[in-house]
Amino acid sequence: MKTKFNGILTLLLVLFVQITFAQEKTISGTVTDEGGPLPGVNVIVKGTSNGTQTDFDGKYTIKATTGNILVFSYVGMETKEKTVQESNIINITLAGSNLLDEIVVIGYGTASKKDLTGSISTISTDNLQDKPVADIAQALQGKSAGLQIVSTGGRSGDGTQISIRGNGSLSASNSALYIIDGVPQESMGSLSSEDIKSVSILKDAASTAIYGSRASNGVVLIETKKGRYNQETTISFSTSYGLQDIIKTPNLLNAKEYKQVLDAARINYENDIASGALPGPKDPTELTPLPTSTVDTDWLSLVLSNSPVVQKNQISVSGGGENTKAYFSGSIFKQDGIIINDSYKKAIFRVNLEQKLNKYVNIGVRSYFSYSEAVPVADDNNIYQPYSKALEARPDLSPYDADGNIGDYNFINPLFAFERQITDKWQNLGATAYFDATPIEGLVWHSSYSGNIHSNRYNRFDAPDTKRGLNGDGIPTGYGYYGTENNRDYQIENTFTYSKNLMNDRLKFTLLAGHSFQKWEYEDSYVSGENFPSNELKWLVSAGEINKGRSYIKAMSLESYFTRMQLSLDSKYHLMVSTRYDGSSKFTEDNRWGSFPAVSAGWTISNEDFFEVPFINDLKLRASLGYTGNQTGISYSSGQNLIGAGENYDQEPGLAATDIYNPNLTWEKGEALNFGLNLTIFDKYDITFDYYRKETQDLLSRINVPQESGYRTMLTNIGTILNKGFEVDVNTTLIEKEGFKWNFGVNFSYNDNEVVSIGTEEGEYTTGFVSIVKEGESLGSFYVWEANGVANETYTYKDADGVDGITVAAGDMLYVDQNGDGQIDDDDKKVFSGGIAPIYGGIHTQVEYKGLDLSISGQYSIGKKVFADFKRGSLNGGSVGAPSYSENMISEMLDYWTPENMDAANPRPHLSSEIAAWNTERSSRFIENADYLRISDITLGYDFKSLNLKDLEFIKSMRVYVQARNPFTFTKYSGADPEVNYVDQSSEKGQDRSDTSKITAGVDLGGIPNIKSFLVGLNIKF
Repeated sequence: MKTKFNGILTLLLVLFVQITFAQEKTISGTVTDEGGPLPGVNVIVKGTSNGTQTDFDGKYTIKATTGNILVFSYVGMETKEKTVQESNIINITLAGSNLLDEIVVIGYGTASKKDLTGSISTISTDNLQDKPVADIAQALQGKSAGLQIVSTGGRSGDGTQISIRGNGSLSASNSALYIIDGVPQESMGSLSSEDIKSVSILKDAASTAIYGSRASNGVVLIETKKGRYNQETTISFSTSYGLQDIIKTPNLLNAKEYKQVLDAARINYENDIASGALPGPKDPTELTPLPTSTVDTDWLSLVLSNSPVVQKNQISVSGGGENTKAYFSGSIFKQDGIIINDSYKKAIFRVNLEQKLNKYVNIGVRSYFSYSEAVPVADDNNIYQPYSKALEARPDLSPYDADGNIGDYNFINPLFAFERQITDKWQNLGATAYFDATPIEGLVWHSSYSGNIHSNRYNRFDAPDTKRGLNGDGIPTGYGYYGTENNRDYQIENTFTYSKNLMNDRLKFTLLAGHSFQKWEYEDSYVSGENFPSNELKWLVSAGEINKGRSYIKAMSLESYFTRMQLSLDSKYHLMVSTRYDGSSKFTEDNRWGSFPAVSAGWTISNEDFFEVPFINDLKLRASLGYTGNQTGISYSSGQNLIGAGENYDQEPGLAATDIYNPNLTWEKGEALNFGLNLTIFDKYDITFDYYRKETQDLLSRINVPQESGYRTMLTNIGTILNKGFEVDVNTTLIEKEGFKWNFGVNFSYNDNEVVSIGTEEGEYTTGFVSIVKEGESLGSFYVWEANGVANETYTYKDADGVDGITVAAGDMLYVDQNGDGQIDDDDKKVFSGGIAPIYGGIHTQVEYKGLDLSISGQYSIGKKVFADFKRGSLNGGSVGAPSYSENMISEMLDYWTPENMDAANPRPHLSSEIAAWNTERSSRFIENADYLRISDITLGYDFKSLNLKDLEFIKSMRVYVQARNPFTFTKYSGADPEVNYVDQSSEKGQDRSDTSKITAGVDLGGIPNIKSFLVGLNIKF
């Protein structure tokens, strides 16, 4: 009985202790990461669904008892557990987790990488730091599968061409859409690399369809830095200085070699006259031997700058208090071009502020101002462009005459380019004011009001005593031109996002609904004049005659409604459905609106109970289908009957239709299918694979119309372009131990582009010099004769019946007679593809050891061809006798055909313009393999904070580095640069300005090559 009593007494005592000492109490604390308080963390008592979210200060409050276990979790961070003991306060610090938990910025929101169903790549901002580039896109080269970026040349401030999964348009834009801090922009020119917080590349339609009519060419999402609440003030300063050089200097003939080729050309001409193969020249002086010259001019050295400089300085301040966070930055970038007098400078200032009014409402502003000033060289297609003219200038003539003036010859002296005085100035101002309200738990109302102003002033002056200061009659009048642009846009946008975890947190649910309105206004004006009294009076106020002028304004707008639902069950099954409804002022009311839905799904197989593969840490399958549109790049009212006013041939005012009316004009429509796989193996290798098929239908294209209409073409919806391919992206940390870390990544992309139809009877049309758009072929194709080598003996073409056609002499070019009619004409031209590389990618690696870091990155291109059009002149073989003679040639010309050198690469030199023209016809002879591997960046740095110097405790980090940009290019292409391609960077991109240069890609006109640079830099953080 006593034993039983003692047992009951013990039980009562235990219950008393539990009631007395384990009663429920309130636990509170803060949650931080390395940067400060961490808002939005989920805190639960283990084994229950009771939980809370930390507020904007990173603080939490929860009910628990002693012995309970609190679980702290946050997407992108490791999960931590803490046992409740005597204290009522528990503070916790979370660290970053693996890549699967990475937060990815998507359209109008964020998502965990492990929950993604679309094809989205993220680019680490580490890849953007320490990159002194004028265009941020240059720092993105080779960093993401599916992202093809080509540098367009070596002019200061030069830009890039960007394609995401190929090109799908003819007359509309092929450019990607840039979303910077939620605002659609025409370029990334307002950004400094140090200001960027995150970069996401949206590639499949399921990811891009939320942006509807502007997303058919992919989306680049960029978020800038904005500080943190309760973060101590941090000051960062970076500076770099470097010297630049041309990627490759062409080898030109010197005066002796030039005379050798011209003498051979004259002898061949004389021999053909003597044999009766050619009649004598109309002017016998053409056969006058080229005199021996004591002059040997290196024209390239006269136009190339001597060690041009590139430098950049950036300072930023970030931090935050209890209710305010802020980020301020300013940067100055200066670059000298590799051509004399070519220069570019740009200043960017950014202010991002956010204020917490209370626990329900935040307000903020993100703003920037940029100023750029260029002294540009003439564009690549200008006949005075000094680089291409230096390739052509005769080496046996002096650059100056006896009086010290620029020599005026029967060719364009490259030095004339430097007489023109040009300044091109842009001022850009933009801001977004916004507020975020949380009226109920889980619901966020985001409202933003954005505006941008882009102002340009372009001034040009040709002094009266210069070559281009002469009027048509050769009278020195001078010429002045002053142009302005004032482009504005504004956007009003509201979104509602509701997120909630259901079914005991098994189901993640997010619903988005929104409305957007954006309007653009473009103003343009110019005035020109001549008859300037002096070289020193350069403004138009001094012109004796104002002879031309123009001004206009145009406007367009876009309104959108959109919604999206995201579901994730048990971290296994994922679904996203979205749709966007866009209306554009460019089309008539009946065709104004377009609907762009998308759906994507994912299955994380590795989270299934049945999945037991120890070396596979994550395996997810994805699939998506979506529709996008395109109306960017066509005229501001393309579907409307436009009337223009002006003067007719009698100088009388009047009105006339300016564009033929097509009431049925509507959107281009893109349909994209994507299958993807995400795989992590051995807890080390992260692999992403995607296969896609993107078809663009109802192409916005111009077709011929009957001449009696008064017009030649009409914009309509007709034709289809197909892009399909696959991408592989592999990233890994090869080694991480004892202070040593080695990261490695590589990506590979294959894109098969095909013009399925263009809706015309011919099924093709030519454009540019050698480019063609043809059904069944890819964009960037060439349409030329097929070269068949050099004839070693006289050759006569014959038709199908054996009847003689044209005859080619020994030493001259042979071309394939495709139709067998014995003639070589336009019917014998053939399509050659490759102007846009089908295979491309990048490689990057980084090694870190005790404060020392080394990074190397590069990009490659396979299957790329270049039509070296400049070689038609550089391998002309003479072609002109006295007194004009020929332009200069490259050293390859020395390997020309003679009876003793029948294996020569080039046909015989000849003074006959007819034979020279035959031998330099646009043919496959000038199509070259332009595959390349370019090491784009090698950076070696050291952080002195690793030395733990006590006198530098106030410095958080201090890193010095040396860097080589584009130091090595491995290619068989004989030209200066396999990437070079003419793109006019002088004009600001706009909603009505198309990017059709990709259709004519791969043609080298002798443009200014890319540059390589060698820099030193310093980064300090206080």
